[in-house]
Amino acid sequence: MGVIFLEKRGDFKMNIGQFRRYREENFEASQWGERIQDKRKRPEIPTVQIFESLSEMVVFGQKSLLDLDQFLRTLEARRWHGSDRAMVASDTTLERVVEGMERTSIQGIGYRVIDKADEQSLWDLKLPSGKKLRFGIVDGHWAGGIWASVLAVGGKSDGVVDLERYPGRGHELGASRQVLKRAFGKLGDGFFEMVAGDGLYASLEDFQLCLGHGSHLLVKTDEETLTVIQDAKHLFSCRDAKSLKGVGWQEGCDTTRLIEYEVWWAEEFDWQGLKMTVGWVKEHPLKPAKDRPEHTAYWVLTTATGLTGEDLRELAHLRWEIENNIFKRLNFLVESKRRHSHKPQVMEMLLRIWMIGVTILGAYLFERGWKTLKESWQAMKVTWHIVTELMKRSLIMLYGYG
Repeated sequence: MGVIFLEKRGDFKMNIGQFRRYREENFEASQWGERIQDKRKRPEIPTVQIFESLSEMVVFGQKSLLDLDQFLRTLEARRWHGSDRAMVASDTTLERVVEGMERTSIQGIGYRVIDKADEQSLWDLKLPSGKKLRFGIVDGHWAGGIWASVLAVGGKSDGVVDLERYPGRGHELGASRQVLKRAFGKLGDGFFEMVAGDGLYASLEDFQLCLGHGSHLLVKTDEETLTVIQDAKHLFSCRDAKSLKGVGWQEGCDTTRLIEYEVWWAEEFDWQGLKMTVGWVKEHPLKPAKDRPEHTAYWVLTTATGLTGEDLRELAHLRWEIENNIFKRLNFLVESKRRHSHKPQVMEMLLRIWMIGVTILGAYLFERGWKTLKESWQAMKVTWHIVTELMKRSLIMLYGYG
């Protein structure tokens, strides 16, 4: 009844109760408890309460375990989690329980979330040419004192698939190969039609790894040392290049990013026994930032064929989705770059749980939240900060009064 009351008010059409219903209907959150394993023999606090509290840190914008501790002492939090204790859990209890959680069980929930979102076609990415594909993005990330290779998926929304911790700089590729192999093993070969990485991944081993699992690697780089790039640059720089058979050229204006661009591309370049498609993109921002160059150029390499120049350029830009829509967003919501624990195992588990949370919140906002928020607050600029504030206020409205 409380949720219905909030929705009738209008300003709370988007609320925490609606989010919980969406999470249950689409991701079967009530089954998480039986999937999560930890080392406690006789737990007084259900593991699922710990897990949900941590995953909802992104929903409420809680910046530390101490913030969560203080929240879990409130009346609304205790009612929300169905706890009859004086507090749901303290920050020290949270850290201790997280340390004992089995990595594979949390990892399994992450894959389950990706699968359920795929059933809703949330990972369908439509390219400028009209082609549709599932687009994976892999990148190294530093957060809270640990390094991890993170595999994300970009589509209608963005989500995190899995991560693999590594000891430091110089070890990213090995971790990325591990996480990719694990993802293909769990989701199936060919789940990602395309996987994108930066120039670090421009190696025969990485292109072959993706091909061996029914996928294509796409690399964006501004380095020109590879022979295949030198060959392409020579071809595209010919005086009559536009008239050559098999060479594509296109120019246009990206009205979303406010960039004028020019793209050259061609297929069938030979490189270490592979046939490569190469794109050369030149861009000029319509409103150059003071600390940014007025002109940029970069290369796009892939074993995929049948892509237009606009497709190649769009995929190269979308490679940054993992940085902007996962890493920066997570840091904004929960300050993930802070050292929330001095134990690497705990930080890894926190990252995994937060990434599950941000994946589900992003899916909810795409399918329901943004629309209802805009309907209720037409004059307000909709942001993730506004989302977290409204979620907190709606929880108080539901449960915060005795």
